[in-house]
Amino acid sequence: MKRFYLFFLLLLSFAVLLFSSCEEECRHQSMTESKIDATCTQNGETVYTCVDCEYSYKANIIEPKGHVFEKTVVNSTCTTDGYTEYRCACGYAYISDYISATGHEYVDTIVSPNCLTAGHTTHKCKNCEYSYISNQTDPVSHKYVESVVPPTCDDQGYTIFSCEKCDDEYISDYTAPLVHNITSALTAPTCTDMGYTTYSCSSCDYSYVSDYKAPTGHTMNKAVVSPTCTTEGKVTYKCENCSFGYTEAIKPLGHSFSSVVTMPTLSDMGYTEYTCNRDECGYSYTGDLRFYNDILPNGAYANNSTVLAEGIDVSEYNYGNYDSIDFASLKDAGIDYVIIKAGSSYRDGFSKGGIDPKFEQSYDDSKAAGLDVGVYFYTYAKSVDEIVQDARLLLSILDGKQFEYPIYLDLEDDSLLDIDKVTITQMCVEFFTILQRAGYYTGLYVNNSWLYNQLQTEVALSKFEIWYARYSEASDQYIWDTDAYGENLGMWQYSDNGHFEAMEDIPFDLNYAYKDYPKIIKEGGFNGYGKDEIKFVDSDKVFIYIIANAINMRSSADLDATDNIIGFAYKGDCLEVLEIYDDYLKVKFNGAFAYITANTSYISFDFPIQ
Repeated sequence: MKRFYLFFLLLLSFAVLLFSSCEEECRHQSMTESKIDATCTQNGETVYTCVDCEYSYKANIIEPKGHVFEKTVVNSTCTTDGYTEYRCACGYAYISDYISATGHEYVDTIVSPNCLTAGHTTHKCKNCEYSYISNQTDPVSHKYVESVVPPTCDDQGYTIFSCEKCDDEYISDYTAPLVHNITSALTAPTCTDMGYTTYSCSSCDYSYVSDYKAPTGHTMNKAVVSPTCTTEGKVTYKCENCSFGYTEAIKPLGHSFSSVVTMPTLSDMGYTEYTCNRDECGYSYTGDLRFYNDILPNGAYANNSTVLAEGIDVSEYNYGNYDSIDFASLKDAGIDYVIIKAGSSYRDGFSKGGIDPKFEQSYDDSKAAGLDVGVYFYTYAKSVDEIVQDARLLLSILDGKQFEYPIYLDLEDDSLLDIDKVTITQMCVEFFTILQRAGYYTGLYVNNSWLYNQLQTEVALSKFEIWYARYSEASDQYIWDTDAYGENLGMWQYSDNGHFEAMEDIPFDLNYAYKDYPKIIKEGGFNGYGKDEIKFVDSDKVFIYIIANAINMRSSADLDATDNIIGFAYKGDCLEVLEIYDDYLKVKFNGAFAYITANTSYISFDFPIQ
């Protein structure tokens, strides 16, 4: 580095001396600068040139960078040497580190001679494609074997000479064809096929047919089976000379019905009795069944705008810290009826839900106060099967009591919002059907969103008695008067913030009724006001309920075995019974059937109310 600075000072001194000796006419006051980068072998420098004359000088000398080599190894082969090439990015390169050629390493393959080709040995290098041939031997001679093909009626005979050592062969020694030796065989005609004579050579496969005779045709016999109303008749044709036969179907006559119609009323189911008039049939059936809600003139509509009664609805939550509700004071305040919560769906193996803790007390006290009573049941069911259990639970709660207002299904829990419209509407239909068959006048508690978004609205409004919940508050943009509700619905829950002097701190739901439910229900014989001539029927299905924590499900009726257990049922499960025996039951289980103990310590035929 010191050498570089000394060189630079010497060069600068030379430049000053040169400038001082220039003629006065060019003082090199305007200079251009040109930089030359250092390469692997040449210096880098800056050249300053006067723009007014040819004078120039060099400065900022940078030493060469030296070569930076990239190494490429070329391996040796059988015939060429290997080496290493060193190449700089500037283009300079050299070769060193030579490795001698490896030479060929041969694998020998011996090919034996045959009749057509010579033998030889092939020497092939196993490291490259090079090869050569040596040790060639002459082909060997053919060794023929004779095979005689005798003459036939159509073809010459001959001898085939085939070499045992290769595929070579040739034919010679031909002999003349033979003459056919013909025999005849007669085939008689049948009902459908011609007769003929077959002429065949006994020495070969040659044959021909001639002397044809026409088919004889079928000789048919006929048998007739007359049709009935429901079964086909037929005409059977059978040939007496062969197995041929066929049948022509005669369509069933079909029933010829006469009908007797019994119109439905509020107290009786309507139906039509159909009887076939044809002799020896006697078939009859009952159809066109209609329940009382099918004959409501306006479906769910009251067709009335006059408030006929005012009521409240209650559950255990309306008691607050009170031991009882003063229903007599509520009646004095203008309340005509009360809709009491009967209960809700069982959940978590009967540990939650069931009968409302205040139901019995609310029922007794309301009746004692002279109030008309209805009930509602809050459901968590998510399928038709689950809501059937709800209906059976409710029937067990209602048994032995009388109600002047409908039995309502309360449909509002958020856990049901993911159920599709068709399924949840069918759940309502199944629930109401079971209650109606048992003699109860039913209805649906529902708000505006559920009625129009979660249900099949047309079905609900045409088939269900509707208790409609929509509150008329100042913040509600839809403030409808009682006329609008009364024209459309049987009962309207118009507020959830009613207060009474007897229990000012407890809010009550307030309701208007637009139908005379006590008259409809009592005259119709519903809700415990049954008439002797009315026969209400429940479903024919039998169910059991598991009351033990867990119980074995078996593939056979052997209750002592251990190798027939196929699963378990748990507390709260409901199973349909298929067959009943003394010690065990056959039930539906996981889409098939199973056997279970009939011990009532573990199962119950009645809904296990807690």
